[in-house]
Amino acid sequence: MASTATPPAVRSPAAPVSVRLLWTWDHATEWNLNRPGAQTIGACNPYLRSKDDFVADYTRLLRWCGRSGIDGVVLWGLLRDVHGGIEAARRLCDVAAESGVRLLAGVGLNAYGGVYYEGPSPYSLTRHLEKHPELYGVDRDGKPMRFVFGSHHVACPSRRENQEFAAESLQWLLKELPLGGVQIEAGDTGVCQCAQCRDRRQFPSGVLSWEDMALMYPLATKAVRSVAPGAWIVCETYSHPEPFAGPAEAPYFAEGKPAWADGCLRQFPQDVFVQWVVDRYVPPHSNAPWTAAGRVPASGHRHIMRGHFSTYWYGLRGELAVSWIAAMVQRSIAAGFEGTSIFGEASPFAPTVELNYLALADLGSSANPKADLDSFLDRVAAPRLGGPELARRFVECARQARERTAIPEALETAYRLIGQLPPDAARRWTWLANWLASFLDRPEW
Repeated sequence: MASTATPPAVRSPAAPVSVRLLWTWDHATEWNLNRPGAQTIGACNPYLRSKDDFVADYTRLLRWCGRSGIDGVVLWGLLRDVHGGIEAARRLCDVAAESGVRLLAGVGLNAYGGVYYEGPSPYSLTRHLEKHPELYGVDRDGKPMRFVFGSHHVACPSRRENQEFAAESLQWLLKELPLGGVQIEAGDTGVCQCAQCRDRRQFPSGVLSWEDMALMYPLATKAVRSVAPGAWIVCETYSHPEPFAGPAEAPYFAEGKPAWADGCLRQFPQDVFVQWVVDRYVPPHSNAPWTAAGRVPASGHRHIMRGHFSTYWYGLRGELAVSWIAAMVQRSIAAGFEGTSIFGEASPFAPTVELNYLALADLGSSANPKADLDSFLDRVAAPRLGGPELARRFVECARQARERTAIPEALETAYRLIGQLPPDAARRWTWLANWLASFLDRPEW
């Protein structure tokens, strides 16, 4: 069945950010609380929760997004036998359509499992490669790229059989499920070094290859469009648009755009979203300059900026990141982006997480076109935390999860307020106090 997901409402032309996504792996998504098996970090992990929890986690997530102004959810690991396969995914497609949110399947073309992440499906990339071992990618020593990054299997993109498998798999996926789209990746854990790949590539590659993206994304897009013309297609670059300046031959994950990337981008289909990574260029890291040259290329595409805020990939899972998200959105608007994306695996029961998601929804919207953090705190955070002054105090207290030096003072503030505030605000301050206290080294614990 072709994609029939209800698209989100058209945003006001006054809104510089028109697309907002939450990005997830199935195994680390925990919105249905107090259930076993959730994981707090990882990619390609086994799924350890139940079938019911998988559907419940994403039902809560999708409905929250529909109420809160988030346009889509990317789900890596969508199809696994262990959590219900096609039938569970179909239920989530229905929830997404009812909520006015696009559900996008994360699909690895050369890696990350293909369209069917785990199970004996003929559309599992792992099964395809195990059945045809001559189609594996190989490393510099000529060894097949099996079990890279855990259970990861990597296909050679130069082989026509693998290209046809990727296209056929995507057509099957979009016929089977009424998805809102796909986020496709060529792989960022190493690239094939066989003679065909080396001869095809004109430029250096490291853990990723822009030339492999330029090869695979057009054929994948054609396959999707043949079945679901209205589906969103998000093409991952693993990079930032700031020009890459070395010292390595080719950029690593989240580093800048090499000189040859613009030529590769021109080969991407015009009607796709191009997704970039911000982490090295805004707080809390800011270990690389984002200059005026770091604008989206004049390639005719739509562009999304993604950050790993509030995750153990680059910090603490669940930490408050509203000021960093504001920096990302402000800089992204100035650089020509129209979309933003952050991780959505943690439950908004944690008020720090809730505020992160609400900030993503508000910053760059028609209500807050300049992505002003003070405006967000006054209009969105303040009613939830006891007023504008307490919203700012909450941000200061939450910051101590990293700085730690003033946690006792932050706890005094929280304990003093909890008995004076309305129940909803008191609950959020109580959660913050307990979370901060957990960082203290107390001998009785």
